[in-house]
Amino acid sequence: MNYRNYIYSLLLVAIIGTSSCTKLDEKPYGLTNTGSFYKTAADAKSAVIYAYSILPEVGYYSRGYYIITELPTENLSQKGDAGVSNFELDQLRTTSTNSDLDNIWTYLYRGISRANAVIINVPGIENMSATDKNQIVGEGHFLRALHYFNLVRLFGEVPLRTETLADVSQIPAEKSPVSKVYDLIISDLKSAEELMLPAKNDEGRANKAAAQALLAKVYLQLASAKTSSSPKYEFVADASAMYDQAKIYAGKVINEQSNFVFTNNLPDIWNTEVYKKTASEHIFDAAVDRTGEIEGNYSKLTNMFLAGDRPMTILYDANNPASASINIGQGWGHFLTEAAHYNGYPTNDKRKSQLIVSTYVNDGKVYNLDIASSSRPFSRKFIDPLRIGDKTSCNSPVIRYSDILLVYAEASGPTADGYAAVNKVRSRAGLGILNPALGLQEFRDAVVLERSWELAFEGNRLFDLRRTNTMEKVLVQQYGKTITSGAYFFPIPQRELDTNPLMKP
Repeated sequence: MNYRNYIYSLLLVAIIGTSSCTKLDEKPYGLTNTGSFYKTAADAKSAVIYAYSILPEVGYYSRGYYIITELPTENLSQKGDAGVSNFELDQLRTTSTNSDLDNIWTYLYRGISRANAVIINVPGIENMSATDKNQIVGEGHFLRALHYFNLVRLFGEVPLRTETLADVSQIPAEKSPVSKVYDLIISDLKSAEELMLPAKNDEGRANKAAAQALLAKVYLQLASAKTSSSPKYEFVADASAMYDQAKIYAGKVINEQSNFVFTNNLPDIWNTEVYKKTASEHIFDAAVDRTGEIEGNYSKLTNMFLAGDRPMTILYDANNPASASINIGQGWGHFLTEAAHYNGYPTNDKRKSQLIVSTYVNDGKVYNLDIASSSRPFSRKFIDPLRIGDKTSCNSPVIRYSDILLVYAEASGPTADGYAAVNKVRSRAGLGILNPALGLQEFRDAVVLERSWELAFEGNRLFDLRRTNTMEKVLVQQYGKTITSGAYFFPIPQRELDTNPLMKP
């Protein structure tokens, strides 16, 4: 389902229009009067679409999320004239005044506010089928859980807001312990799993499989963070139990549905004309469409990755000279692939040759990109040959089938199940099977490394390094980086500290 083109006509006016003020003073974001809304099934649908619309905004999954989760790793750096906040993130010396962190904080809580409105108001709508009502409320729980999962992994202790704001007095809120945030995330996702319909290919909308997949990732986060003594996860009582839960929920996605599947050909995973229309690896995306009117309806994320030299033509499959040539345009060259990542792939790994562009053609001339130059090889995951100018239909992947296969492998450990899952991913990449005699920690380390290649540039690497307590081991000891601040949690934005009197530095 493509909802991006009509989102604002459906709800923005409706929601804002319900606010009535007798004075002209401005009220804080989120304070609305819902008395004349949430009356019909159409209102419920509009409300949940509005909740989804935060995801592909520029400050979230269409740009800001990748700036924050990729620059602090060995995957990406940024061009020389990028903003100060980008360099702080890249060099791991973030401060509370970092504008990128302030931006993502704002978008996350906007998303939570919209999800809260759905969760609280939709159950009271009359003359709406129970099935439709449950689905929409379940989607609200899923979205709130996703936002809080991002928040807690980025910032640690954060305020828990589970009510709609009706008065300014509700704005101040204390930080909640990390354990309480996870309690809400798990509760929300279990509610979402219970309420939502089974998996179906409904682009940009969550379903039961998405809730199960995100639960698997949450349980793996808790298990591995406890096992590795990652900061602030001392509250986890039993890491083994968390690994068991991660395997159970990942197994539900792998074994109990068929709408999301393993794709054998790597380039096909990222073909917009495939994953938007048929069963694919994309369990849940922040969905966009190139025909949209404003950014957020469509995406410009592509331009962050693509080199800016000149318009480019590449082979659909770089490993197959007979495959079709596709025009991919040119970008801004904002994200620069780091040599540490590019040179780290195993020999003959197809994820490097097929999913990173190192050669292109322009006007009949072949150009080779150099990892040591300012115009470097770039990710092929975010391209749209049918782009309209800067407008693309490239969804931002939030949860992918291969991610869940690797969650299943890591949670299973060096068992037949674990090896089968990780070797399925390795086989597609053209690699041999993993050493069958690995110990438990060796096996899990190998799966995390596999994730670094398989899920590169998708916003997972920072969280994998944090949950395994290996920021220093990998980034400092292996790649020679320096960490000054923000290793395991970024500082709370100063604006929040200044305006929320209950927040403690």
